[in-house]
Amino acid sequence: MHTPVKQAMEPIVLFSIQFTLSLLAYLLIAFWYVVPRLSRLPREAALVPLVWVHAFRTVGGTILAPGAVGAGVPMEFRTMIGYGDLITAFLALVALAALRARFSGAIALVWLMVIVGLLDTVNAIIQSMRFNVFTYPLGINWVIVTIYVPALLVSSLLIFMQLLGGKPSISRR
Repeated sequence: MHTPVKQAMEPIVLFSIQFTLSLLAYLLIAFWYVVPRLSRLPREAALVPLVWVHAFRTVGGTILAPGAVGAGVPMEFRTMIGYGDLITAFLALVALAALRARFSGAIALVWLMVIVGLLDTVNAIIQSMRFNVFTYPLGINWVIVTIYVPALLVSSLLIFMQLLGGKPSISRR
């Protein structure tokens, strides 16, 4: 008697389901809880918690660590992803310091961080497909991409909403 072997879910399908559900969860949190609270604050104050989300993009640098992903994941991909996240994390910390110090260029630094970060994220998604990385062992990077990247996207959306429509604070240096 022959027992049919059940085929495992394709990695890209699993990724798509996990990513979409995480994105939906973060969007609900954002619009049910975060947006109403931030809407009462001046733009600079509202931006701070949103930018903090990006300060921890240092976790994306994990892909550069030896053994963090399967040996088949191309180094070109790993380098692009790892350094893009580290650069964005650095820019987020600079923007946070500028917001805290009420530096007159703080909003411009937030713009720089969110644009660089969004370009990095979009590039990472495109390159993930190009290099078909979901077929390789990704270790903790699978969790980073399916749990943290959706949070980054939602945070970026909320940052853009603040930058384009938030109430500027009264005090400026």
